[in-house]
Amino acid sequence: MKILHVITSLELGGAEKLLLDLIPAQKKQGEDVELLVLDLKNEVFLEEYKKRGVKIHTPIVNDKKSYKNIFQIAKIIDNGKYEVVHTHLIHSQIWVSLARYIAKGPMYITTEHSTHNRRRESSVYKLLDKFIYLGYKKIIAISEATARELVSWTGISLKKIEIVSNGVSLRSFLSKPKERKGNRIIMISRFHKSKDHATVLRALKQLGKEYTLTFVGEGETQESVKREAIMLNLGERVQFLGYSNSVASLLKRHDIAIQSSNFEGFGISALEAMASGTPIIASNVEGLAEVVDGAGLLFELGNVQDLVDKIKLLEDNSFYLQKSKDGIKNSLKYSIETTAKKYIDIYKGE
Repeated sequence: MKILHVITSLELGGAEKLLLDLIPAQKKQGEDVELLVLDLKNEVFLEEYKKRGVKIHTPIVNDKKSYKNIFQIAKIIDNGKYEVVHTHLIHSQIWVSLARYIAKGPMYITTEHSTHNRRRESSVYKLLDKFIYLGYKKIIAISEATARELVSWTGISLKKIEIVSNGVSLRSFLSKPKERKGNRIIMISRFHKSKDHATVLRALKQLGKEYTLTFVGEGETQESVKREAIMLNLGERVQFLGYSNSVASLLKRHDIAIQSSNFEGFGISALEAMASGTPIIASNVEGLAEVVDGAGLLFELGNVQDLVDKIKLLEDNSFYLQKSKDGIKNSLKYSIETTAKKYIDIYKGE
């Protein structure tokens, strides 16, 4: 089967990380898979995709907001060689839903990756989104919460939606359960309005000076978080590492992982932490809470004291070891091979 995944960009984000593992996994299962990226500006994953042998197409316009994408996408698709066109993220969803009127033939599938986005803050977009999603034969939601919120927003029938959890390449992360060696906290996440880095900083301020914090990621809110760290006089205890392609080794060198999100469709970073044996503390929001699923600890969104209390719970060595074991066990449900097979089964109507 010839499959074309289409994504808005290769910036740092969960959907981009998912496809980095998903496409090679689908290829290993015998499928012929390629990727179309609408906008390569600000990319961080391009070299990683190339290393994994993924063939990448890019429209000449190289601008996710340009209407010209409709015609350039159609030109790439309209050669009869793709049986499935699978879109990810809003700009690719919009332009492909329109390009399909020109490039007829493939099965059009889309994945919804989040429980919330800025469009859902204005009812103006409700009809537009419903039109977009109705253009796809199937919608894949990455969690029950994602499906529920999409149905609530668009009114689309739940029968049109399949739920397939994200997965990761567990071999890169899986580790033996570990005992606590220090007080090194890590949060791996893009700097975006969907994330809540500030609460993690404020929790660090209330912890002893033996605690340190590493932020891994880049994005639009990074400078404001850096200013917050300076204002809290935490400069020597906080490291801003930027983007890293050594996430597995970073997790194994840290003692506690935190995923602090205002909203989250799934939580790949939380899953990676669990697989590495690093106990995870996550904000109790839909999607993310499903992934942690009792294997880690949940704190009330924005509640600094609750986060501090959860961190201190892990100072008990036996409890820490148990959470390490629980995380590893829970992560085994989310292999990228399982996710890839479920996607292929949907393409084949199985």
